[in-house]
Amino acid sequence: MLQIDIFILLAQLVNFWILYYIFKTFVADKLNAKMIERQAQLEKLSAAEEQYEEKMKLAQKKEADMISNARQTTATLMKESEIIAREKATAIKNKAKAQALAILEWGKRELEKERLSMLSHVKEHIVDVSLRLNEKMFGPGKTNKEFLEAELAKMK
Repeated sequence: MLQIDIFILLAQLVNFWILYYIFKTFVADKLNAKMIERQAQLEKLSAAEEQYEEKMKLAQKKEADMISNARQTTATLMKESEIIAREKATAIKNKAKAQALAILEWGKRELEKERLSMLSHVKEHIVDVSLRLNEKMFGPGKTNKEFLEAELAKMK
């Protein structure tokens, strides 16, 4: 049978309490403090990680919004610049057309002046030739210069 020796049992109990006291006094409090400190650090780290993830999500959302806004702004600016370019091209075409019409009109006026000048010279030449013919035909006397000029004026 089992025999339990009370003296050994009491000695082991005393040894256990001595070891427990030494452990509690020198090791347990420091170990417990370190564990509490480590737990606090882990909680701070976890909170910081959550904040980091929230900030990253917010930053990614802001980035996506900024890119979207930049694309919209770019598209708007492209449309506006295209409209402005078309307006400028139309203005340049209209200006060139107006200048061409002005040059054409000036040319017509100059042509009309030249035509009138040539017509005047032709009339003078016709009057001169007619007067010479009249003089040769009827003699060096009285010529009808006024009559010839009036008849040429009627011929327009």
